[in-house]
Amino acid sequence: MQTYDLAVIGGGTGGLVSAVAAKSLGAKVVLIERERVGGECLWTGCVPSKTLIKSAKVFDMVNRAAEFGVHVEKPRALWNAIRLRIKDVQDEIKKLEKEEIAKAGLEIINGDATFSDANTLSIQTKNGVQTVSSKKFILSIGLQNRVPDIDGLRESGFITNRDVFDLPSLPRTMIILGGGSQGCEFAQAFARLGTKVTLLHKGERLLPREDVEVSQMAQRVLEQSGVTVLLNAKVQKVTREDGEKAIVTFTHNGENKTAEATRILVATGKVADYTHLKLSEIGVQWSEKGLIVDGHLRTTLDHIWACGDCTGRNLWTHAAEHEAKIATQNALLPLKKKLDNRVTPRATFLDPECASVGLCEENANIEYSKVKVFKSEFKTLDRAIIEGETQGFCKVVCTQSGVIIGAHIVGASAAELIHPFVQAVRDGMTILEFADTMHVYPTLSEIAHRIGNDSYRELLDNNSVKWALKKLM
Repeated sequence: MQTYDLAVIGGGTGGLVSAVAAKSLGAKVVLIERERVGGECLWTGCVPSKTLIKSAKVFDMVNRAAEFGVHVEKPRALWNAIRLRIKDVQDEIKKLEKEEIAKAGLEIINGDATFSDANTLSIQTKNGVQTVSSKKFILSIGLQNRVPDIDGLRESGFITNRDVFDLPSLPRTMIILGGGSQGCEFAQAFARLGTKVTLLHKGERLLPREDVEVSQMAQRVLEQSGVTVLLNAKVQKVTREDGEKAIVTFTHNGENKTAEATRILVATGKVADYTHLKLSEIGVQWSEKGLIVDGHLRTTLDHIWACGDCTGRNLWTHAAEHEAKIATQNALLPLKKKLDNRVTPRATFLDPECASVGLCEENANIEYSKVKVFKSEFKTLDRAIIEGETQGFCKVVCTQSGVIIGAHIVGASAAELIHPFVQAVRDGMTILEFADTMHVYPTLSEIAHRIGNDSYRELLDNNSVKWALKKLM
């Protein structure tokens, strides 16, 4: 039986980063993955979905070519070609990961792990059972798709992000259940490619974690793309006619309605199920949301840490990478670090994109007695006008003294533009500092400078400041 300093379970982003970081610190490490190294992000999540979104955006831009003085014949979306491109992108990123793993000299065991006791794993591999022991563990074991308990849904058949990219053809019609980031992204992408999409969301607004204005803009964007968005939609049952058409019965604002589609895509969130690992038997507690961890990402057993989706906190690849570094440091080094959830950025890759960090206006008003909100529209930016990307806004939430506590962007490249505000929230920067930072013209990043200028004008409009300036003059 092999003995290690650290065993990492799960070969997604969090697990890979943890294992490579631990190896670089000189620890004897093993990584155990039961399916494919790369995890959900590479195979069924971010990489294929954003590749699909890019194809849909290109198709949309070609259809808009006349706006830019370019004539093209009527374009066609070729689903098989899109699928091939998704595979090519995955293969390229997989090759880069393999090079990193080889460079690190990382040992990987492919198999299904189960805890025999608190320090021992029994791994079912294709060649039989392998047993390893370790002083410490990091769990990066992900979550499963939550399938709602709807009468007839399983019998009628549905798809999720795990199999949507394997569809043999582009669906003519699709019903999407769920109005979070995943549901919204798929809705716009398929609608742009020609699928008639209906999105059913049980909540009062899309993207419920986001600022209300972001949610409202996201709905407008989807509807402009041809998506039928129905909020407050409670699905009652699903039936299938002739093995082809699915009929979804639901209530919408109290009225009984039906919708029909050839495909139903379920995007209703994630749920934890770690029964197969026998975590409860060794004292690692978990709920349907994920593993129970403290601020240092330690589980309820002192020698086991966790990172990534399985913590149930921030279900993004970039969060998994960040948490992996913290978990590895805390597991192997005496200097401990705490996770700061205030500075976790999030993004929904609609077109235009939505990106946020920190508090939304509603929550800021609960946490602080007074807040200031500054907002600037993309339609006022020269570069946005040049690019034909004038939809959206940047909204910054500050304390009364001007310290930035939240930022929310809907607009072209929002997921890129949010990063200065991530640093601002982390470092306690004021909105005036953005006015004093020079930005290249013409760029979309000027939106941050515009926000800073607005705060500067407000300061200069203050009567007491005017009086002080007058005295100095």
